[in-house]
Amino acid sequence: MVAVAGLALLPTIGSALGAAVRDEAQREVAIVTFLGTASGVTLAGIGAAFRGLCAAALTLAVLAPRRRA
Repeated sequence: MVAVAGLALLPTIGSALGAAVRDEAQREVAIVTFLGTASGVTLAGIGAAFRGLCAAALTLAVLAPRRRA
């Protein structure tokens, strides 16, 4: 039954990911955030959602200076 619920969410997830990567300037950050949170694995007591946010902030900090130049 859980698998059916997961399949029902696929269009919603696809739509949300499509909207996130639509903005070309933030595409890399959106993909890193999605990949960081999609696993759902907890490592060293740190959840995937927090790791995804940290990865996105790091990606944004690294890419921001390049975009200004």
